[in-house]
Amino acid sequence: MTEAEWVVIYGAGSLIEAQMTQTRLQGEGIPARLRYEALHAVIAPVLSPVEVQVPPAWAEAARRVLSEPEGFEG
Repeated sequence: MTEAEWVVIYGAGSLIEAQMTQTRLQGEGIPARLRYEALHAVIAPVLSPVEVQVPPAWAEAARRVLSEPEGFEG
């Protein structure tokens, strides 16, 4: 899959937030990757948010997962 085929599903203000979002999606079986991860460490986060990306076929499922509150079911 080429760079252009992935879609931005979330723009995180910090690297940790982006990694947590990526992990959450992957935990649901959704392939996810980060873009601008290295750039974020060099440039101020305001100028360079970390993008969480998924393949287009997974975008709807990813949005659904991220719209649900996190937490433990019980």
